Amino acid sequence: MPQTPSEPAVAGEARPRALRVFPAADAETRAALRRDALPVALAALAAAAALAARGGFTLLLPAHAAFALLASALTALDLRLRRLPDALTFPAYPILLALLALPGDGLALLRALLAGLALTAGYYALAFFGGAGLGDVKAAAAVGLVLGYTGWRTLLVGTVYASLLAALWAVALLLTRRASRRTQIPFGPFMMSGALLALLL
Repeated sequence: MPQTPSEPAVAGEARPRALRVFPAADAETRAALRRDALPVALAALAAAAALAARGGFTLLLPAHAAFALLASALTALDLRLRRLPDALTFPAYPILLALLALPGDGLALLRALLAGLALTAGYYALAFFGGAGLGDVKAAAAVGLVLGYTGWRTLLVGTVYASLLAALWAVALLLTRRASRRTQIPFGPFMMSGALLALLL
């Protein structure tokens, strides 16, 4: 008697062939994305519009718009599920690299690669000492690519902004007694917000 395919297999077959090399999103991730589809889309659209107003309609805009969508989706998922799924971060690497190659600046693209590796290494060191999660480490590579393309200063500024925003939020939670010193807060939203601010300011 033929066996009925399991749900993961069906979901995997429905994915484009090019994406099957990456992890598939689990049911919880898919449900969260469907639930937050409208706010994610609106946030990404607003961020992309702000980036277009800041930098103009250049060949770099597609990469910035793609990153805005990624940042919005990861922020929503980290707030709701407390994790940054590999199903979003891993495919982002080749997509962002391809889009960053559009302007044809080889030196900037090399800098983006080095910045992605550097930021990943930095967050991995934090994770080793318990200061970050592995999801943050993987998301840092995408952040490093986009910020590093603009310059090392932008990478530094985005990293500082992320830390400052997280610190301010933690202090606010402590002052309002909504958290203790041992409470863990998702860092993904601050990483993404800091990166977008660095691109805008």
